[in-house]
Amino acid sequence: MNNQIGYIGAKIKELAGDHVQRLNSATTNEKFITPLLDKWECSKKVEANLCLLVGEYLISQTTENKHNLLAFVKDLGLTLIISNATLNQSIRFFYGTRGSILDLLHQEVLGKRISIECYFEVMKIIEQLFQLMSKTLLKIYNEEIDFIRLALDDAEKDLTMTLKELADLERVLNEATIFAISDHEDKIIYVNDNLCQLYKYSREELIGKPHSIFSSNYHPPSFFHEVWETIQSGEAWKGEILNQAKDGTKYWLDTTIIPFLDANGEHYKHISIQYDITEKRKSEEMIRKAEKLSMIGELAAGIAHEIRNPLTTIRGFVQLLNNNGINPYYADTILDEIDRINFIVSELMVFAKPHQVVFRDCDITSILLSVIKFLEPEANLKNVNIDCQFPIEEVVISGEKNQLKQVFINLIKNAIEAMPSGGKVSVVVEKILQSIVITVKDEGKGMEAEQIKRLGEPFFTTKQDGNGLGLMVSYKIIQNHKGSIHVASEVNQGTTFTISFDAPQSSGDRPSAIE
Repeated sequence: MNNQIGYIGAKIKELAGDHVQRLNSATTNEKFITPLLDKWECSKKVEANLCLLVGEYLISQTTENKHNLLAFVKDLGLTLIISNATLNQSIRFFYGTRGSILDLLHQEVLGKRISIECYFEVMKIIEQLFQLMSKTLLKIYNEEIDFIRLALDDAEKDLTMTLKELADLERVLNEATIFAISDHEDKIIYVNDNLCQLYKYSREELIGKPHSIFSSNYHPPSFFHEVWETIQSGEAWKGEILNQAKDGTKYWLDTTIIPFLDANGEHYKHISIQYDITEKRKSEEMIRKAEKLSMIGELAAGIAHEIRNPLTTIRGFVQLLNNNGINPYYADTILDEIDRINFIVSELMVFAKPHQVVFRDCDITSILLSVIKFLEPEANLKNVNIDCQFPIEEVVISGEKNQLKQVFINLIKNAIEAMPSGGKVSVVVEKILQSIVITVKDEGKGMEAEQIKRLGEPFFTTKQDGNGLGLMVSYKIIQNHKGSIHVASEVNQGTTFTISFDAPQSSGDRPSAIE
């Protein structure tokens, strides 16, 4: 930011190059220089010197530069008094230069050659300088003339440019940001259209309300206490906040809050500038999950290799005992448990190093009918009815048949187990535009939002005897098939899994490295 402030200082010095070539004013159409001083032969030269000194101070904010500026103001003040200029005229002369500087600053921020933060910082420095120059000038006039008190009211009117400057700031910020202005009690006094659109409130609903109206209850009270202490101390606060719109939608926002201080250094209002970073946060979350799956893959490869070899040996010897007529106690149980361990290892192998899998055109309805037939005995035992709604024509996607079958077995089996007292499982296949959508819906106990968020994580399960690997593998398979999976659930209302695939553009065998 120091480089940008130095850059502005150099630009201000350039204004002096041609006796202050006045810019097209974006802040006001008012002519600052009065007729008396307009005719003053040295007025342009004085303005040029004033720009040089102000620019020099911005480039190097030293005590010496400030002293030089104030010494110039003192000499100029005496000259103005001799020229019969009133205090009001003299101050308006100074603010003519200030208007040129603010016009320059306004154009630089609109041209995006300086940041918003630099804009505010330079404005703050300029205001302090011109207030200091005004005070110096007031002191000189107070010593020289008796009517200073009468002229002070007019001078103060020229010193209070806040409303006009805020209008300019609003125009700059409204287009690109989510913007609000609040008073010293954090009650909203202005919001722009972008904010209303994001939060789905009208402007009338927000004016006079505190910012807690957007609370998502994600952050603890201590978080907002820290934010408030920062802006009360006169410092800007920057961070990320999770807010909630009127309809309950939550948004992550990159937020900067900048306080305004009065002459006594007291905070009297602040502005908040926000950018919606919800999609960015989602992308970061997906990257984190991908990194977790990568680590699981490395772990799975090692586990599968180390476990499968001794399992094969043990199973072979138990089968050999059976074939030789020697039936050790619990032999069947041992074989069942070995098969169960082998199944878990097979699921883990999905996350092992990339291996070659051939994608072929697969008929989704055919695969689902096969899965339903396989699971019907278990469904009947638990008094569960599986209802199918399939289109008449074939529904084909490109994929690996056995892996897709494994996904549907996991989802339908989970739906059956979610209804221990019986119920209905609906399996629907639809073609929607260029997508193929498979829906598996149950009438079970459902899940809470936090449980839905964790689905697919290693070893997370809502079942007492589950291991969490089934859904983890299913998510990985869907991802490898370039599909997406969405879960909707309410406690005691059931759960719906929706899987979407892009319809294939052409048929045939396509080898693909599954990672």
